Amino acid sequence: MALSAIFDIGKTGVLNYQKALQVVSHNVANAATEGYTRQDVVFTNIGSGIISPYGTTGRGVRIEDIRRLYDSFLEQQLKSESSNFHYWDVTYNGLLKLETIFNEASEIALSKTINDFFNAWQELSQNPAGTAERDLLLDKAQYLVKRLNVDYRSLMTERNELYVDSQNLVNQINSLLDKLNELNEKIASNPGALDMKDQREFIVKQLNDIVQINYFEDNVGRYTILLNGMPLVDAGRVYHLNVGLDSNQNLKFTIETPSGLVNVNERIEGGKLKANLDLRDIILPEYMNKLNMMVFDFTEAINAQHRLGYGLDGSTGNNFFTTLYDLSINSGSYSDISLKLMNINNSTYSSYQIQFDGTSWTVIDNSQSPPQTITHNVTSWTVGTDIYYRVSFNEMEVTLKNPTVNLDFNFQIKQHTTLYFDVTISDSKKIAAAGQDPTGPNSGAMDNVNARAIYSLLDRAIIGNSKPIDYYRAIVSEVGVISNSAKIQRNFQESLVQELQNRRQNLSGVSLDEEAINLVKYQKMYEASARVIRVADELLTTLFDMVR
Repeated sequence: MALSAIFDIGKTGVLNYQKALQVVSHNVANAATEGYTRQDVVFTNIGSGIISPYGTTGRGVRIEDIRRLYDSFLEQQLKSESSNFHYWDVTYNGLLKLETIFNEASEIALSKTINDFFNAWQELSQNPAGTAERDLLLDKAQYLVKRLNVDYRSLMTERNELYVDSQNLVNQINSLLDKLNELNEKIASNPGALDMKDQREFIVKQLNDIVQINYFEDNVGRYTILLNGMPLVDAGRVYHLNVGLDSNQNLKFTIETPSGLVNVNERIEGGKLKANLDLRDIILPEYMNKLNMMVFDFTEAINAQHRLGYGLDGSTGNNFFTTLYDLSINSGSYSDISLKLMNINNSTYSSYQIQFDGTSWTVIDNSQSPPQTITHNVTSWTVGTDIYYRVSFNEMEVTLKNPTVNLDFNFQIKQHTTLYFDVTISDSKKIAAAGQDPTGPNSGAMDNVNARAIYSLLDRAIIGNSKPIDYYRAIVSEVGVISNSAKIQRNFQESLVQELQNRRQNLSGVSLDEEAINLVKYQKMYEASARVIRVADELLTTLFDMVR
């Protein structure tokens, strides 16, 4: 072999091991960089040397490839489970806030406030004419109103915060989509850009943590990003996501397409955005409705009994709390009316019209277009000379006392019922504690019949089919159960993600110990290659000296 060949072989070693040292240095420098994938150098020999009886000589070494230690299946698993973790993490934290609102472990627990209200009626029954007892009752009633108002407003505030957070998440998504599309084009023009591929993978993970996506690589190395089949990034084009509120004040997610905005609520699965959607438009409204139903039935039961009693001034027929529905009579009349909710559904807050011709009843939902006649059930009974009718439909009951022929009226329950909950009695003398008029000519001392009747409502199923305390405690218990379930699911997902991250770290993460070994190894190889060049130089010098 010519001496020049030795120089060439040494040169290939020096140049390629220098590159290998650069790769190792790059790994060490990015050991703490999130999303970085360790790079590895693949060497191969340069063949086609001189063939002799003693064998074939080579022409040195070259770098065949610098590869990312990347497992696409593992990365896909990690992204999917990380998206699930972030869904449960956001859900659990949202439910913790819900637990704080429905907090029964404190001195100001709502169940205690409800008990205090009824106990004030019991104290009034012991001294029905007492001013102090009446003032105390009004104070306890006003505090109950305030507590329920605060709890409901807290739920509304949480919904608003989730809307703002969803707007921020959508802005993050759009920014990440723009960055990913830019990287797509750079990678397409430079397929060997390993660091840019790492950056793109990290962006895909960030996207997937916010909202679960699908992606695949096209024939030029660009990623196509799909939201459950709807493209977000495709062939150099980006389709941005928007969020707003629909007519029901629920979140509405849309994608900008050439043909206009497309609703994608049903396509959102997993990630923080799905958790916000479920919390804001499913979980929180459910408990807001439960609170509304509790307040509505509580108000109607107290008012119905209060109207039967008499105040110190002889007044009767007064409501204790404000009426929580709008009512207008078109024709006819009745002696009394009371409503009760057995559950809240999509039709609870509709505008209804009820008609009675003396024989049959008709219920019309005027919120439908056109108005729809509603299937209903009617029961009736008599108490003394009074006749009662109960009309049941759409999980609500309307009870009327002594309705006249050709009765026709409209009513509509107020939305956000709890916000309208208030004490309507301002003069303590009008609190109807008595069963008979204390100002009448044949009356004696102020009796306590009505005060005792209202106190007895504490142990009656006046809210749906439940007693007041039992109904509220069922809400608290249910919140605790679903919160604990979310915690268990979150912890499971966290463990699963940690296990996948450990597997990824073992394969793709930078081990400083291993890189230190490679650093020494490539350094020695570099030094040995340099020594080959020096030996070849010495041989060449000796040869020149011999021929002089």
